[in-house]
Amino acid sequence: LHLDHQATLALWSSVQATLATGREDPVLMKRAAAALEHELATHFELEEKELFPRLAAAGDADIGELLTEEHAVIRVAGKRFIELARGGGSLRELRPLGLELAERIFAHVHKEELGLVPLLEDVLDDEADEALSLAYAS
Repeated sequence: LHLDHQATLALWSSVQATLATGREDPVLMKRAAAALEHELATHFELEEKELFPRLAAAGDADIGELLTEEHAVIRVAGKRFIELARGGGSLRELRPLGLELAERIFAHVHKEELGLVPLLEDVLDDEADEALSLAYAS
């Protein structure tokens, strides 16, 4: 998860900088859309189906509930961003949505890094961690 978070922050920092200056970069927007689509399908699914239930069973359900709520908001904005980026949406459409999405993603990753990742170290044993990592990588 930590490596995914680093890659996500780097990519969305580029998206944010590009959109904030008003530059058009369709290649970057399509790359961000593809990465986001993968994250929504893979990263969020892993957390919601595998990690959050384990945390709840260990008595730490609150963080999973909060992050699941954030996933829902990011999914809605993310799907719209993906549509616009792939469909050649105008900068006027992409800019506010992309900037909002970048801020939401930054805040979300920060919560996961400071709250979720440390809790997982206590909940997952080496065997479970390895099994989840292999399943996630494939």
